[in-house]
Amino acid sequence: STAQESPPGTELRSQSSTRETARFLLSPIGARTVGLAGAVSASRGDIEGVLWNPASAAGISRSTAYFLAANDFGTASQVLGFVGRWGAWRAGLSYYHYDLGSIDARDEDNQSLGTIGLDDDALIVTGGYGLSSAVDLGVNYKLVRLSSACSGGCEAYDGRSYGHAFDLGVVAAIVGARGLTIGAALRNLGPGIEFAGGGTSDPMPSRLRMGVSLDATRAFLPDEERFGFVLQVDVQETVTEFDDLEGYLGAEASVRGILYLRGGYAWTSAGRSGAALGIGIRYDRLRVDLGRSFDDFSGFDADSPFQLSLAFGF
Repeated sequence: STAQESPPGTELRSQSSTRETARFLLSPIGARTVGLAGAVSASRGDIEGVLWNPASAAGISRSTAYFLAANDFGTASQVLGFVGRWGAWRAGLSYYHYDLGSIDARDEDNQSLGTIGLDDDALIVTGGYGLSSAVDLGVNYKLVRLSSACSGGCEAYDGRSYGHAFDLGVVAAIVGARGLTIGAALRNLGPGIEFAGGGTSDPMPSRLRMGVSLDATRAFLPDEERFGFVLQVDVQETVTEFDDLEGYLGAEASVRGILYLRGGYAWTSAGRSGAALGIGIRYDRLRVDLGRSFDDFSGFDADSPFQLSLAFGF
């Protein structure tokens, strides 16, 4: 017999007072997003918004393929996806892989049974629609899989659990307030995931996220074409609790629409408070972004939270 009543990895995936699962859906991913410390809910036409506010996809000017990679506190993430454009509609498909690493499986006598690898995945279908020149809408459907695989004699712990979740988002330019945009997203709505042998269903990490974006150059210097400056602010709440308000502040300066410098600060729970920096390059249809956070999990070793984003428009 073993000392654990539920599959290994359940405690890694089920955290907080409500034992939320699939928390990888909240993990920082996307170099532009991280460079802005997470303040991206009001961004329009941002390919990384597929993960944070699906309404951002409605503003994408051309069909785009993208790849996101992150190394964060001992985990590794990759997202590969594509968003296509058909008139006012946008449709996309992406695959999100999250590697939690491995843990040791031990019996009740603390004897090693083997090593268990933990991997999470999500297949994300995105839809976006430009309702008007000022309002964009978006939705994500996520098929989530949590899996564990053992090597060394503990194959009884092998298993997969599946769940479903939705994101609903809106981004709107404020009429009469040049350069001002607001956005909101309900993320990870849906039934929870029941682990094999667990007997109970752990809820998805549902969040309400709202933000404001001010394009200061457009608002105050509309004739300026060489330089740009955007300031963005987000707040986030847990949908089931509404007692853990988090804040995100980010700024982005650009030169001729080619070079982008970013910085921000996040006030969050679970050790995620701290500064962030990022840089990006736009050249013709190619986008390259790098991002780095400086929260309680960060360091200057192999597990430093480093972000890379690549995108190409067709």
